[in-house]
Amino acid sequence: MPSYSTIRLAAFERVRGHEFVRRPHGLSFPPAWRKEVLDFYRIGRREPQKIDQVPIRRLNEVIRAVAPELLCVARKATLHDDAPWLYAYDPLPVPVMRQLIHSWIRDLHPPRARAEHPEITERAVQLGAALDVAGLSWQPQEVDLFSGRTTPGGTFEPDPLVHQLLPDALAQDITRLDPYRFEGVEMEFRIAATTRGAELVSWPPRDHQDDDGAWWKFSFVIALTVQTVPFADFRVHVGTGVRRWRTGGPVPLPFRRSVSAYLLGRDPWLAQTPGTGRMAVSRMITDRSTASAEWARGGPEGMLGRLRFSHGLPDAATVREDPDVWMSGKDGVQIGVVHATSMGGHGVGAGLMPRDRSPLTDWAAEAFGPHLTRLNDFTRSRHPVLPRNQPKAPTGRTKEERALKKEELQHARRHERRLALARTLGGAPLVVEARWQNPRTRDALVEQLADLLGLDGAGGAGAVRSWSTPQLEVRLYLEDASFVAARLDFPEGRPRRRHLASAIGTRRREIAELCARDGRPDVQAVVIEIGHPSSFRPDMVDPKFAARLGYADAGRLTKFITVPSSKWGTATKKNIAHRAHQTWSHVFRQLGSCTVPEHSADDVPDDLDHVALWMVKRRADGPTYTRGTVPVAVRVSAADGSVTGWDPESGDWIPYRKLLLSLARHAEVPGTYPRFENLDDTDDTDDTDDSDDEGSGADGAAEEETEDAEIPAAGATSGDQRRTTAWVPDLEEQRARTAQFVRSMLYSLRDRNVLLLSHAQNARLHWPWLANGRLVPDALQFGANPAQHISLYGERLCHVRVRDDMSDETPQWFAPDDESHEHGFASGLWHRPEATGDHRVHYSTGEKPHTAKHAVKTASKIATRIPVRKKPENGDEDQEPEPVIDTGTNAWNPAALEIAVLAVPEEGTAEAGAWAAVTHQLRRAPDYDVTLKLPLPLHLARKTAQYVLPHEDDTEGAAPEEGAGQ
Repeated sequence: MPSYSTIRLAAFERVRGHEFVRRPHGLSFPPAWRKEVLDFYRIGRREPQKIDQVPIRRLNEVIRAVAPELLCVARKATLHDDAPWLYAYDPLPVPVMRQLIHSWIRDLHPPRARAEHPEITERAVQLGAALDVAGLSWQPQEVDLFSGRTTPGGTFEPDPLVHQLLPDALAQDITRLDPYRFEGVEMEFRIAATTRGAELVSWPPRDHQDDDGAWWKFSFVIALTVQTVPFADFRVHVGTGVRRWRTGGPVPLPFRRSVSAYLLGRDPWLAQTPGTGRMAVSRMITDRSTASAEWARGGPEGMLGRLRFSHGLPDAATVREDPDVWMSGKDGVQIGVVHATSMGGHGVGAGLMPRDRSPLTDWAAEAFGPHLTRLNDFTRSRHPVLPRNQPKAPTGRTKEERALKKEELQHARRHERRLALARTLGGAPLVVEARWQNPRTRDALVEQLADLLGLDGAGGAGAVRSWSTPQLEVRLYLEDASFVAARLDFPEGRPRRRHLASAIGTRRREIAELCARDGRPDVQAVVIEIGHPSSFRPDMVDPKFAARLGYADAGRLTKFITVPSSKWGTATKKNIAHRAHQTWSHVFRQLGSCTVPEHSADDVPDDLDHVALWMVKRRADGPTYTRGTVPVAVRVSAADGSVTGWDPESGDWIPYRKLLLSLARHAEVPGTYPRFENLDDTDDTDDTDDSDDEGSGADGAAEEETEDAEIPAAGATSGDQRRTTAWVPDLEEQRARTAQFVRSMLYSLRDRNVLLLSHAQNARLHWPWLANGRLVPDALQFGANPAQHISLYGERLCHVRVRDDMSDETPQWFAPDDESHEHGFASGLWHRPEATGDHRVHYSTGEKPHTAKHAVKTASKIATRIPVRKKPENGDEDQEPEPVIDTGTNAWNPAALEIAVLAVPEEGTAEAGAWAAVTHQLRRAPDYDVTLKLPLPLHLARKTAQYVLPHEDDTEGAAPEEGAGQ
């Protein structure tokens, strides 16, 4: 097995001295329209005087569905922006634009608003007549696709239009290449409409027959995005993945979710428009009134329903009923419905391994010359990457010696856990409760608690188990889950949003009263066995949030474990034991007991306080239908291993356990705070640019179901893959509160050695300084104040910002072996080969986890491989292995974590690379058997969301806690 010394990023930078110019036509929002449209849009809005932009996201979505050749470079039309909003190489005729504009005006106010404000209908007619659509004029444009500016901090920021037009130009060049060929397989790619960057999909899809004889379809996909990097030039990231298509029956449409569909018509959708061969993209949703499928922005009141088509857009309900027919083509239209995880399994595995990813990326890159060149392979950092207390593998000459050594190491770890818990609890006993439904889960919880802490026996035979050791007393209460794990109760058994606050409040009160009666005031945490999340539909009936609040009122932490289920692969004895083991490990960490990695970097102080900032965000389209943001700071002390959280009310650091309970007690419950207006109706977004935040969904909007975390479906808005940000009416106030929170927190640590950790996508909306274009080395900035040297906040303060692969912000990668072409993966800390000691941007990659043990680096979705020959057993004849193809196997796609050392302490001699090494080592926490997605302090800070958000709990058996690429 090769020992990789470099990694190769799927990232490209411009070639200096080469221009890249394209000449499309541009269409500006006419200045004469802006005030009239804005006045119309303000009718019935809250605080209309603050609105100076008209949202065009809905119009953009319709354009993607029916006119994919149009390129939109804006999400809003502003009062003072004369720059083109739409670009096209073949402009649309004025009559077509008239249809789109008039439909958009009608759509600016939803039916509910029109009912509440009757004047809207009359004003819409007047506005439609007043707008001189004939005056729209497509103007020739000469666009420099490398245009932009270098910020004072040294970051090159491309002009906003570059983010859309440069990837599209590259995508056009890719389609002019000869077809992609790999080991006898040939693919052609088409450009698909997308909300950002560019996307190409191989078409027609490929077939795959699984072992049961069922047929499935899939395509390869290439995504191109423009990304900025702190203190450096911009890059183009090339993402490759698999798009799996829904076949074999009707398309399930989950409640409040939508599914993307890719449409390819033989003729243009709209009359009088040119054909381009591009794939249109629309979203299929369920109409709430009829419960039937329709296209987003469709139906009698939608924009699609007001357009004049050259041939009819297929009925969404018909497509949903039989997607196979439309995949093959019908009435001159081919439609591929994207497979979503909620639809169940798929015969094609997700993701690509390096054997597929490398040649596909190389093929696409052939179209980039002479404008772009690939970054040179990154090399290993010279700094150590393992903490000093990293658990060692047992050693010995014989199997027996290694087994004995393993037992010695486990005995020591159990002793350390008992000491750590005793220290965390201040010498008090560990008192926990388990509310169970399945006896197998109950028994496993008893066994694994004893195993983790090295306790003798089962602690008794009744409902109360107890153990005593020199370091720690342990008591466990076993109770039936009862009503605690039951669905929330609603009037007449019908879940309704207006009754949700009451349902949560009732269950919360019942649990708090139960705790008051049980005579166990010293219980610190409760484990609850609960049904799989899929058993709680709609989401609002899920009792976890109410249970968490009720137990928090009684001063008890909570952790959930799912009921064993063969359907979800959680019913085996081994699986139940593993989940019980993980559950107790999580309980210990909630109590504040964890082992801090002891860094081995040169010149960095050993007594560091690792402080993580995390913004806990509640989306308005979540189960409680309320929006809020809570800044959280968690401090992990290297000196004594303590975990504390910042309490802004007392201005002091409190134990992690108390922080969690405080967050739960102050959690916002629907109905107790004024609600923001329905954003599904207003369609507002905040005034930040695309890179400001991973975003938050619109209240009531159908959330996108997408199956491939590598390349979300065009327009996908699922979970962390969401790119845009919902409008936040009090954003400036929230930013001011965040600034005050951070300043006061840092002031409390001004005399200590501090490593401040922040997360780009999580925090930059509320702390704009973290955006790449704002950064200046060795400085901090809050609000409208100028940037200040970091020493003003602490002479021993270091600030490191991490960034993950959300929205393709960090590139895909692999470890190259150009001799054998058996590319693979490697763990470590990496930087550019020409980097010096003060280089500030590094990439951190982790070890292969046990969950990826079946991932083979030579696996391919479209080509065969020869498996490794196995040794014959029991006299079996040694046989040559048969070729296999891994179409049905999930690939392992580890993400690279960007580590940007934004500021180094004024005191000390440690260089930026050493601080990057410390941050990397914090991902290798001794208590975990996998590399964490985030450094341990950020990981613990992110976990606080479980006590603020209703469905953020990583219930054992519902989803893995960590894993490569997550």
